[in-house]
Amino acid sequence: MCRRILLFSAALCVVACGSTGGGSADGGGADGETDASLADTSMQQESGFPEASGGDAGADAPTRADAATDAESHADAGTDADAESHSDTGTDSAPDAASLADSDSSSDSAPESGAHDASDGSTLGPITGGPCSSGAAGATAIRIEFIDAAGTADVQWLVEGDPDRSNDSAGTYGYTIPFTPSYVDQFLAQGGVALDDSDFIDIGMSTVGLTSITSATLSVYGRSYDVSTNGSFNWQTFDGTGQTATDFVSNVPPYQWYSADMTTEIGPGENNALVRIKAGPSSNSLVVNQVEICLVAQ
Repeated sequence: MCRRILLFSAALCVVACGSTGGGSADGGGADGETDASLADTSMQQESGFPEASGGDAGADAPTRADAATDAESHADAGTDADAESHSDTGTDSAPDAASLADSDSSSDSAPESGAHDASDGSTLGPITGGPCSSGAAGATAIRIEFIDAAGTADVQWLVEGDPDRSNDSAGTYGYTIPFTPSYVDQFLAQGGVALDDSDFIDIGMSTVGLTSITSATLSVYGRSYDVSTNGSFNWQTFDGTGQTATDFVSNVPPYQWYSADMTTEIGPGENNALVRIKAGPSSNSLVVNQVEICLVAQ
């Protein structure tokens, strides 16, 4: 009986030792799976990816893909931010239309075609010149200034906000030839072009691109150039004529804006609109520093 028990115990020992050895050699037993799982968990921790629940490679794969996607997303965001930054820098450094006009202030022609200049970037319908300095309704279609060029009054373009600038021009012309526009009054005020019964200001523009003009305002900035008498101004276009009241423009410095309604004297869709400005009674003499045309248009 004792021998049978010993033989049975020995057989059990042989069977148990053989199972453990087979699993270790093949790497396919439960211990092998545990070792692989631990190795995978170790790799996760070293790589910085979060450990998946359950600790197996199959559950871990989506987590790694998500992390890669996040990394790609951050990289794209950084690229977009850099591109935006470079774009802003380029925009800030680009010259505007006013600076181009400054480089050739002796020319009566408008600056070359390009982005419309606006004093503050604002628009009102198709007119992009921003608010009117004169306080008139609408937005600025054209604003020019007369500057001193060694005693000669030259035109400097300040704002062009009309949709089509191809025919924009401005200058002072005389009834006799030769004629040189004089820059005067720089000791009492800013100074400007002398305008009397021997000369006139012409402003050429286009209203192509406009389908309607609800309001048009012509404004001059200056004063009556007479020590004792106020003055006025009148205008003429291909559509009609108009004038302010007599003595509408004061002769007392400082300069002020004087505005008049010229809605019926300018129409939409005109390729060669011309506005001619002349001094009127009582003085028949003005000094004009700036001229502005404002439109409410569509």
